[in-house]
Amino acid sequence: MTRTAGLSLDQLLAADLVTASGEHLHASAEENAELFWGIRGCGGNFGVITSFTFRSLPIPAGLLGANFLYRPENWRSALDAFEQWGRELPDEINPIISILVMPPEMEMGDAPWLIIGCNCFGEDERIGREQLARLREAAPPDVEDLRALPWTEWQSAMDDLFPTGSRGYWKNVSFSRLDAEVVDVLLDFASELTWQGTGIDIHLMGGYFGRVDEDATAFPNRSARFWLNVYGFWHDPAEDERLSAYARKVYAAMQPFAEHGEYINFLGAETEHDLVAATRRAYGPEKYQRLVALKDRYDPENLFRLNHNIAPTPA
Repeated sequence: MTRTAGLSLDQLLAADLVTASGEHLHASAEENAELFWGIRGCGGNFGVITSFTFRSLPIPAGLLGANFLYRPENWRSALDAFEQWGRELPDEINPIISILVMPPEMEMGDAPWLIIGCNCFGEDERIGREQLARLREAAPPDVEDLRALPWTEWQSAMDDLFPTGSRGYWKNVSFSRLDAEVVDVLLDFASELTWQGTGIDIHLMGGYFGRVDEDATAFPNRSARFWLNVYGFWHDPAEDERLSAYARKVYAAMQPFAEHGEYINFLGAETEHDLVAATRRAYGPEKYQRLVALKDRYDPENLFRLNHNIAPTPA
């Protein structure tokens, strides 16, 4: 729903929280506004939130959902078509590119697939069908699944990929180019995905999300066109190094095209020191220092530290 409604934090109207000193506070645009800015994008660094007030949004009874699937030999044409197609989409269209080996029970072979998944979050189904017809014409899929379905079914469709007890490691990069140079790099590392349990997602941003002012919340980047997320999930501890290393390789390969900011929920680091440095890098120097000032005010002893931590100024 990101292009339609922004991030969850963009629909937060107010929150009640208890600080490290036991103070009960209400945070909104009118009351404790700086704290309200910080909790929208910086998690639980400043207190325990006991209630949220969200703006609710109507959900269509039947949501048009699509998956266009492409074999490796058609990935370049699909990415080229997506780059142009994504420039003209209305807010109702929420697409994501995924590259992964499908689960065995889906009987789609051992080779990776590129999937353009899309939900059309509007009452008028014709808008979604017209937009998808444009993409289909530009890049005919090898396999297609297009149907109306309840939101809960769409939202939970990939749950089985992340079974309870999975180990995992994640990295993410924001970027705005999807030209030939970037596609070459994407295809190079994506072609190595020959095992089930690791995936690459490319989120198309913009829409409502992109119209929120950069300084309105603590979230680090509103201007990037794309957000790449590489993730692994597995059960055998012996796979930790191999699969984490692949995520780090993808992250490094995308750095020449990376823009400022990283998404905290997609952040992986090996040690506490690495996590502190990664958190600082994710927010960038200006927002990080603004968050440190909030930490100094509401949690100077760093009681709330089992998180992507904003460390207070040393005493």
